[in-house]
Amino acid sequence: MTAKDLPKPLPCESAEVQLELTDGTLPLSLGIEVPGGRVQPVLARGVRAPHRHTELYSTADPFQMAAEFHIVMGERPLCRDNLDVARVRVRNVKWSGAGVPKIEIAFAIDKNGLLSISTTNKDKKSTEMLAHVAAPVITAADVEAALADAEAHGDEDEQHRKNIDMMLSGYYLLDQGYERFSIAKRRMGLIRKRAYKSTRNRLQKALNVMPPEATEATMAELESALDAYRAFYESLETDYKMVMSWWNKK
Repeated sequence: MTAKDLPKPLPCESAEVQLELTDGTLPLSLGIEVPGGRVQPVLARGVRAPHRHTELYSTADPFQMAAEFHIVMGERPLCRDNLDVARVRVRNVKWSGAGVPKIEIAFAIDKNGLLSISTTNKDKKSTEMLAHVAAPVITAADVEAALADAEAHGDEDEQHRKNIDMMLSGYYLLDQGYERFSIAKRRMGLIRKRAYKSTRNRLQKALNVMPPEATEATMAELESALDAYRAFYESLETDYKMVMSWWNKK
């Protein structure tokens, strides 16, 4: 479903979904979609009601005028494979760079299984929230079907989780490598600087393939690019330490 096919969200103070609790506990894990189409867990299956939990989020792109959050329920690692619960949009977010605005999302489950999702724009005096609830009621039959689906695709999902872990390792190493390179480059020649940038660009290109579209070939390239970048990162250690030592003596 494309963005233009989605129902128009309506202004509200909270989005509400009625759950059929399992012995007083959350029947399925609750998560939110993050870049790449993967699910970031928010509440684990089995959490006892009543329960309230908050998470702090920000924007993925610079100068966004609004931020949208897609909430799902299920046990699978990719958003597309779980139950669509709601989409929440916060308007009038802080006009700033990516990662600067602060938006708090609260997830509250009462003893009767009513899930309420609300937001707080931490940078403004008031919050403009809109929501579309895709599943006003999640029944025991929905839960049973979701659990059966997760079991049937266990091997596939395990591979997705491994792919996601490798991608997250790549993002982390890129950040660490850039920090080390920004110091070590003061002792590096032009050829070595170009070699670093080439290795970095290769890893960035490999990471452009999102988890839902990953194949055996793209993951093999990512693993190779990750190994090459890690080796270059480790080779920067001597230059990094020498520059830091020189700075500390000044």
